Amino acid sequence: MEDEGSLARAANPVMALNAEDQMLATALEGAVHGLRATTATAMVPLEDGRTLANVVVVGDPLSIFTVADRHPVDDDRYAGPVAYRTGRQCVRVRTQTPGGVHPDMPFPYAIIATPLVDDEGRSFGVVVLVWADPVGWAAAAAGMGHRCQSLADELSHALLLRGGLSPRGSRPGPPRFVLAPPAGEDAPLESVSLSLVYQIARLAAELSQAPGLRDVLVAAIARIMEPFGARCLAVSVIDEGRPRLLSHTGVGPALAARLTGASTGTLEEETNTGTRPPPDRPLFFEAVDTDEPISAYCLLPLTIDDHDTGTLALGFDHRHTFSAPERAALTTAAQLLAQSISRARQFETERRLAQELQQGLLPPALPHHEEVDIAARYVTATTGTIGGDWYDVVDLPDGTLGLIVGDVEGHTPRAATVMGQIRSAIRAYAAEGHRPADVLARTNRLLSDLGTDLFATCCCVWLDAEAEAVEISSAGHPAPLLGRPGRHFATPPGPPQSPPLGVRPDTTYDSVRMPLGPETVLVLYTDGLVQSRIVPLDDGIEALHACLAEPGEPRLEVLADRLLGITGRGDRRDDDAVVLIARFLGLGAGRRQRVARTFVQRHDLRAVADVRRFLRARARSWDWEAVSPDLELAVTELVTNGLVHADSEVEVRLREYADRLRVDVRDSDSRPPLPAPVLASGETDRESEHGRGLLIVDALAASWGNSPSGRGKSVWFELTRP
Repeated sequence: MEDEGSLARAANPVMALNAEDQMLATALEGAVHGLRATTATAMVPLEDGRTLANVVVVGDPLSIFTVADRHPVDDDRYAGPVAYRTGRQCVRVRTQTPGGVHPDMPFPYAIIATPLVDDEGRSFGVVVLVWADPVGWAAAAAGMGHRCQSLADELSHALLLRGGLSPRGSRPGPPRFVLAPPAGEDAPLESVSLSLVYQIARLAAELSQAPGLRDVLVAAIARIMEPFGARCLAVSVIDEGRPRLLSHTGVGPALAARLTGASTGTLEEETNTGTRPPPDRPLFFEAVDTDEPISAYCLLPLTIDDHDTGTLALGFDHRHTFSAPERAALTTAAQLLAQSISRARQFETERRLAQELQQGLLPPALPHHEEVDIAARYVTATTGTIGGDWYDVVDLPDGTLGLIVGDVEGHTPRAATVMGQIRSAIRAYAAEGHRPADVLARTNRLLSDLGTDLFATCCCVWLDAEAEAVEISSAGHPAPLLGRPGRHFATPPGPPQSPPLGVRPDTTYDSVRMPLGPETVLVLYTDGLVQSRIVPLDDGIEALHACLAEPGEPRLEVLADRLLGITGRGDRRDDDAVVLIARFLGLGAGRRQRVARTFVQRHDLRAVADVRRFLRARARSWDWEAVSPDLELAVTELVTNGLVHADSEVEVRLREYADRLRVDVRDSDSRPPLPAPVLASGETDRESEHGRGLLIVDALAASWGNSPSGRGKSVWFELTRP
C-alpha cells in the first residue's frame, strides 16, 4: 500500500528545476521558512533591459493570485523594479487593505525587495519577500531588512561564483512555483499543479479584459500554447453546422485545418475537415508517426452549455505525455476560451453592423478639385455601439464647396437614424442654394417637426474658391480651426455660439464670412476627437493645437491619422470621432494643381488596359514620362485588387504637386488592405494576393498608405522624379 507521502505527491506532482533555478529556489525556501514569509520570488532582467520577470516563486498557494509574470523596470508602483533600478533595498508596508478597483494584493502586507548586486555594485536581479497580514511588523522591520540583505548578499556571491545569472530571453515563460522539499529530498521541486493553476488564473484574467477576437487568441497563445510547450495552436469554430478554421499559429493553414479534425490520431487520413464533426470529449494523442512536424497533439472541445462551438488543437513537435493535472488544466482552459471566443465574435459582429450602418450614411466619395485638397476620417467607438457623428462634403450649385460635420447625442440606433435624417435634410437644403445659417435654421425646424427629443450639433463651412473666402455657421458645435501646418491655428472670430439643433424651433443662426489665404488649412471635428474618459476636453484641445503646430508640411492623410491619436490608438476608443481637413491651394499662378481621374466598372478587368493608356497619356502630357512604367505597374496592381477583392467599381485619381505625383485608387470596400497575413484566419489568407500587390507598391513608391474614403477606402501612393 502506498504511503501518504506518495499519495500526496501523486495529487500534487512535482518537477525538478535546472541548476540555476534550484539555487534560487533553495535560497527563497530558506527565507520563507526562516523569516516566516508568505511568498518569496526571484526577479531577473530580460534581454531587452526594460523588464523584470519573476522566474521562481516559493511559498503559500496564495502567491499564484498575487504574482505577476513581469514588471517594467521603470514602474515605481512595485518594490522589485525600484530596488533593481536604484540598487538599494525597498521596503513597503500596508497596514490596511490597499485602495483601487483591482489591487494586486487585496490585504494588508509588508514587502522587502533586495537587489542582487555584483562586485561593481550593479544590480542583476531582485529577491522579493512578502508577508500577508503582518503582525507586529513595526518592531521587527529593521531586523527583517537586515536578514533579507544578508540573504541577498549570500545569494549574489553564490551566483557570481558560477558566472552570474543566465541571460533570459524576451519571453522567458511563466514563473516556476515551488513547494518545500518532500521528506528525503534535498532540492526544491516545482509544483506543477500550482504552476498550472497560475496559468488558468492568468488566462481567465486576460480573457476577461480581451476586447476583441485577436486579443482572445493572443491570450490563448501566451497562456495555453507557450506554457505547455506546444509548437502550434489552431482553433476551429462551427459556422452553419460546419467547422471553419478561425485562427492558427505555428503551422500553415492546411495543416492547422487537418489538425483540428484529426480525431483518430492519424493526420494523413483526415483531410476532409469540412464534414467531420468536432470531438465530443477531450482527446490526447501522445505519440503519432507522420511526415508532418507534429509528434503529439490534443483536441479540446470548445463547449458552451453542453453545445459544441468548435475545437482547440495544440500540436507538439515531440512526443508528449499528458499528465492528469495537465489534462484537467487544458480542459478548463478550453472552457474559458470557448466563452471568450463566443463573446468576442458576437461583439465583433455587432460592431461590424454598427460600422456598416454608419458607413452607409457617409458620402460615397470626397470631391476632387484643383483648388482644394481634402482628407477625412470617421472612427467608431470600441464598444460597437451606434453613434450619431457624421461628416459630408457637397458640391453646391454656385460652384462653392460645402464642408459639414455634426453629432447627434447618444449612442443608440435612434441616434443614428436621426443623424441620417439630418444629413439628408442638410444636403437637400444646401442643394437648393441656401447659405449655411439658413440651412441650419431650416434643419432645426425640421428636427422639431419630427418630434424627436434628441439634440444635434452641426457646423457648416461654405468654401468659395473663386472669392477666396469661407462662410461659417455653427449650431452648438466646436468651431473649426484655421491656419497653416507648423504655425498657430485659431478659431475664426464670429457671433456668439448658437444652441444645438432641436432645442428651440424658432432659433435663428448667424454666420461669419472671412477671407481665405492660399495654403490655409481648415480642420472641422467632433468632440470625440478631443475628449474621452481618460482625456479631459482642455487637454484634448491642447493636444489638437500641438499636433497642428508641429513643424513641417505633413500630408493631409498623415495629419488626419495623427489627430485621431489624441483620444484613441488602434481599436481602443470610447467615443465616435470625426475629423475633416481641407487645404485651400489658392487661385494664383502655380497654385492650382493638375488633377485627373478615371473609373472602372465592377468586374471589368478588361478595362485595366484602358487605365494604363489613361496613365500613359497623363504622364506624357504632364511631363512625368520618367515614372510612367512604375506608375502603370503600381496602379494596375491596385485596380486589379480592387476589382477582384472589393467587388465594386474602382476610381483612379491623379494629383500633381510641385515635387511629386500622388495617386489614389478608391473602391467601396471599407476593409483596410493587408500587405501580408497576420495571426492567421481564413479571411486573412484570402487577402494574400492583395498583400503581394501592396508589396509591389511599397517597392516602387516614395510613400504609400491607405485611408477611409467616404463609404469605402483609398490606397494611395506617391512618386517623385528620378
